[in-house]
Amino acid sequence: EIDFTREPLCSVGIFAITGPTGAGKSTILDALCLALYAKTPRYRLAENGVDITDVKGSTIKQDDVRGILRDGTSNGYAEVDFTGIDGHCYRANWSVRRAYNKEDGSLQPYEMSLKNTTANQDIPGRKTELLGEIERLVGLNFEQFTRSVLLAQGDFTAFLKAGRDEKSSLLEKLTGTHIYSEISKKVFEHHREEQQKLRELNLQREGIATLTPEELMDLQQQKAALATVIEAHEKSRDNLNKEISWHEQWSKLRENCLAAESKHQQAVAAKAEAQPREQRLQQIVRVQPVRPMINDLQNTREQMGFKSKQLEEISSALTSLDEQKKVSDTAFERAATALDIKVQEEEQARPLLNMAKALDVQLTEKTGQVQQAAEELASVREKETQQKEQLFRTGKELENLEKEIAQLNRWKAENESRRPVAEQESLILSKLRDAGGILESLKNYTSRIRSTKEKVIRYRQEGETLENQRKAVQSSLQQERSKQETLRTTLSAIPIHDIEREKSSVDAAIEELITAKAHWKLLHQAVNEKEHLFQSLESKQKELEQNMIRLVEAESLLKIKRSERDASLKMLEKAKLVAAESVERLRNQLEPEEPCPVCGSTTHPYTVDHPAVDRLLSELETTHAQNEAAYAQQLATLSSLNQSCTGLKKLIGELKEKRTGTEASLKGLETRWMEFQFYEECNKYPLPERAGWLKGQLQQHKSKQQQLQGQVQSHRKQKEQLDAHTAHLTELDKQLNHTENLIRDNERDLKSLQELQENDSIEQQNADKKLEDVEQTLTVYFPDGKWFENWQADPEAFVAHIREFTLAWKANIIRLDQQVRQQEMLAEKRKGIEERLKSIGEEAGVKEQYLSKLQLRHKELSGKRMSLFNGASVNEVETTLKEAINSAKQALEQQRETVEKMQADITRNRVQQEQLEKDINTFIKQESALNERLGSWITHHNRQYDAALTQEELWPLLTFTPDWIEAERSSLREMDDAVMLAGSVLEERTKALVAHGEQRPSERTLEELAVLQAELRETLKQNTQQANEIDFKMKEDRSNKLRIGSLLRDIEKQAEIVENWAKLNEIIGSADGKKFRQIAQEYTLDVLLSYANVHLEALSKRYVLQRIPNSLGLQVIDQDMGDEMRTVYSLSGGESFLVSLALALGLASLSSNRMKVESLFIDEGFGSLDPTTLNIAMDALDRLHNQGRKVGVISHVQEMTERIPVQIRVSKQQSGKSKVEVIGI
Repeated sequence: EIDFTREPLCSVGIFAITGPTGAGKSTILDALCLALYAKTPRYRLAENGVDITDVKGSTIKQDDVRGILRDGTSNGYAEVDFTGIDGHCYRANWSVRRAYNKEDGSLQPYEMSLKNTTANQDIPGRKTELLGEIERLVGLNFEQFTRSVLLAQGDFTAFLKAGRDEKSSLLEKLTGTHIYSEISKKVFEHHREEQQKLRELNLQREGIATLTPEELMDLQQQKAALATVIEAHEKSRDNLNKEISWHEQWSKLRENCLAAESKHQQAVAAKAEAQPREQRLQQIVRVQPVRPMINDLQNTREQMGFKSKQLEEISSALTSLDEQKKVSDTAFERAATALDIKVQEEEQARPLLNMAKALDVQLTEKTGQVQQAAEELASVREKETQQKEQLFRTGKELENLEKEIAQLNRWKAENESRRPVAEQESLILSKLRDAGGILESLKNYTSRIRSTKEKVIRYRQEGETLENQRKAVQSSLQQERSKQETLRTTLSAIPIHDIEREKSSVDAAIEELITAKAHWKLLHQAVNEKEHLFQSLESKQKELEQNMIRLVEAESLLKIKRSERDASLKMLEKAKLVAAESVERLRNQLEPEEPCPVCGSTTHPYTVDHPAVDRLLSELETTHAQNEAAYAQQLATLSSLNQSCTGLKKLIGELKEKRTGTEASLKGLETRWMEFQFYEECNKYPLPERAGWLKGQLQQHKSKQQQLQGQVQSHRKQKEQLDAHTAHLTELDKQLNHTENLIRDNERDLKSLQELQENDSIEQQNADKKLEDVEQTLTVYFPDGKWFENWQADPEAFVAHIREFTLAWKANIIRLDQQVRQQEMLAEKRKGIEERLKSIGEEAGVKEQYLSKLQLRHKELSGKRMSLFNGASVNEVETTLKEAINSAKQALEQQRETVEKMQADITRNRVQQEQLEKDINTFIKQESALNERLGSWITHHNRQYDAALTQEELWPLLTFTPDWIEAERSSLREMDDAVMLAGSVLEERTKALVAHGEQRPSERTLEELAVLQAELRETLKQNTQQANEIDFKMKEDRSNKLRIGSLLRDIEKQAEIVENWAKLNEIIGSADGKKFRQIAQEYTLDVLLSYANVHLEALSKRYVLQRIPNSLGLQVIDQDMGDEMRTVYSLSGGESFLVSLALALGLASLSSNRMKVESLFIDEGFGSLDPTTLNIAMDALDRLHNQGRKVGVISHVQEMTERIPVQIRVSKQQSGKSKVEVIGI
């Protein structure tokens, strides 16, 4: 922990951070940056995207700041207390750990925390939010912090000798001047956008056309005439649609009538085909009364068959049961004998069982003794085996130790000459680390010199290329201007206004000719339609007069036909009462000498047939049918005449109205025709030739219109070419300006590169001299004369090899001592094992003899026991004998139950056999009685209906169910209903067809009407399209006139906007943002130099920093040499340090102008100063303390550290650790 609020750091103005190379001095500054910004200055230069090994099986990126955690550590943190710009004290903490807090765990994401220690309150938020909050509280971002508070190692002279792009980038980061690039780009883009808007407005103005008052008046007249014509055509279209609808309806009615006639014929045919079905149904109905008798007969026969089958089965079962009864009796006797034998066997085995039990007790005792003795012997043998194995392992270890000790002694002898390298590792590595930095600088200088040479060549080539581009653009500009003048001359020679005026006149004439042509066609059609209407009206009036006469005659004849029909109907109804079908059915059911159910009479005179009555009834039905048909026909004739007269009256009225409308329409068409300007000239030709004359005039005018349209389009194309050349000229002007700016930038960059190349060459020579000094110092430790070349080829591998050898030397020496001591210990251990092994062998022999005696006695007892029951267990033998007796008893009981069950089954079957024989005799008697009754019924049926029905024919008739009979009746009734319905529909549709035919509007066919409709639709479409075109032209004219007024105002306003943006673009605008950015950065650099010169005056009054005009390059004024201008690359190392320090302090002042920065840390950079200059630098740093700053210096310069009494000393420890202590000398 380093506490600047406690002594001696609290009151001291300047302090030093000291310690050997690699102790961790710069790491203190890294921790400061980590806690505040989660970044370090050293990691900024690391290459992105390169993986390095972290722990086994894990890698991290080369620029990952978590790599700062040293090896062998599971976690670490950096913590800084600071005072924010709000006056409060804060504590920032950055920490990182490995997984599971293990040293070999993977690195986890770092964590950040921030606490307001003044208010003792933690500030919540994610890492990005906390980093932003810390930056706000500190008042500096990371770049500003490393320029104003912490001057990191290697960055001291970076800004002084940086190129233009590096200076520009740094100034942007420190001061935020990148906004000026965006402003410059935005100004350029706005100027270009506003110019384009002005160009588009001018093009819009040139492309807007308007109509003259005469043209507008002519369009209005054409529109009115077309409206009249369209209205007349729409009326004609409606009339045609009605007439076409009549024809379509007549076709539908005719089709319906034919369909109804077809259905009626089909229904009558179906009725005739169903006659056999009616007869069959009557026969089935007559035999239905006998169905119960037939069902009883069938049931009797089925029951008798079933009982006979049961009788056979029971007889067979009785025979089988008798045989099984004999077998069961025999089995019962055998089971009783087996039970007696098993009981005798149990009594004989009892003495032997007692003897076996005694032997089992003795065997159990001996078995335990044998087992115990065997276990004791095995335990002793196991110990003997373990000791032998231990003896073998110990011998093996001794053998391996001897080999390893010999090997380590050989390695020590071989590497004795390299012993000084291991003992002086720290000194050698420190020198090599310094040399590595020098070598890296040398490589950088070499690379930069080579890169600078290449850039100089490239910049010179680019300069030549840019010059060639400038000449080419100037040549193209001259050629394009010449082409522009030629196009303007050609365009001005075309009389475009006269051509457009002539074209407008021709367009108007064409529109009038099209209207006149359509109007003449309508007028001609209207005259023809008028003549057709007069003819139709006269024809319909004559037809009406004739139909009225026929109507009066038809009414008189209808009265006569009605009287005849009524008389024949009365006579027919009286006859039907006598010969009604239901009465006939009742008469047929009467029996002789039995009373009538209606009148009670026992005599029935009408039961016999009366042919005369039937013949009279047939003649009356025929007469009435003829009268009915004659009446219906006369009624239809009268109805048809009535409908025809009504339709003719209605049609005549419509024709009169249509005639009136046609005459009015014709008059309007004639009036409009006389208004056309071609009227008089067209009337000179006969009527048939006028349409052709109008067509020829239209073709002539269209040809003239196409010619004028071609001239207008040619002028428009040439104007577009002129506009394109103008735009191209503007682009070439911009390209020329851009090329000239690039040439000037190239010249400035080339000059800066040449200065940088000269300075790098000087630095390269100094680095070579330092490397030679290091080589001479370290050669005494390396006998190989090529060691320096090997180190230069791969410094990291060379250093790693030294470290590897040092570690190996130390490890092998320690290992050698350890192994010698281990060898002595193992020799003593082997001797003790051999003694214990001998004692264990003797004990094992005694145990083995005792076990043999016990095993021999156990064998004798086992032989005696095996002679009894073959060694089987006593319990098993007793159980087997008891189970055999129980099994024999169970078998005997089962046989007894079987015999009893069979006797019961035989008795039950004999009773059932007797009952079945009685039932069969009863069913035979019933069947005989039913057959006699059925024969009697069939005889009575055949006598009553005069039929020859047999019992075999009866069975199929009774298979039909009542549901089938009802369904069949319904089906036959549906056929009757279908005949009646089809007849009614046919009559109704025939009347409708006749009535519709009487309403026909005219004698024209459907094909003629379709042709007229198509012609009228096309004419109406053309007229409507022409009217829409006229409307569009009038609307467009009104819109264009409104647009021209507002467009001129917009053009004037846009021109002012373009002029303002052009002025601003001329000053700061550019496509890449470079113009305004350079102005802002030059101004920022001037402000920076004013701060730096204040500090430089305190350090050295000889020099003054100055910006090279029109660039970001730096130069110095040497006041001791008469204000001579010198490049910064000509300064010596000490002078460069002083100037860089002044510039760094100026950067610090510029970066911290928003807040007070009280601390400054400087890492290295003092090694190039002579004692006098060093004193000056120290005085300057002391003055910074007087200005309120605390200065911390990291340096290896002994004179400097001796002059600074207060130091933060960093001492190296083992395993990468370091100890930090504050001391006051």
